[in-house]
Amino acid sequence: MKFIDLLRSKTPMDTDLIIGDVEMPASLVWDEDSTITDYGVEKFMPLMEAEYTVLENGNIEIHCDDYKLGEDFCLAAAGYIGIGESKKIFGEQ
Repeated sequence: MKFIDLLRSKTPMDTDLIIGDVEMPASLVWDEDSTITDYGVEKFMPLMEAEYTVLENGNIEIHCDDYKLGEDFCLAAAGYIGIGESKKIFGEQ
C-alpha cells in the first residue's frame, strides 16, 4: 500500500514517522475525521505515492528519500502552517 492509501483508510494514528531515514520533527495525529485534499496530495505527491512499513514499535517508515518534503508534511499536519494553507491541504477540519 501507498502512504495515501493509509491516510484515506481513516485508520486512527498517533505515531512518529521516519522518512528518508530521518525521524520527523512532529508526530502524525490522524483520525477518522482527518482528510487530505487533491491539492495536498499533489503538493506532497512523492510522499503520498511512497510505500510504507509499520515498525514493531508502531512508528511508520515511509520509503521516500525526500526527508525535507516529509518534514514539510509533518509540520503542516501538526498545524505549523497558516490557516489558509492548512485548509487547502487538509480541507475544513
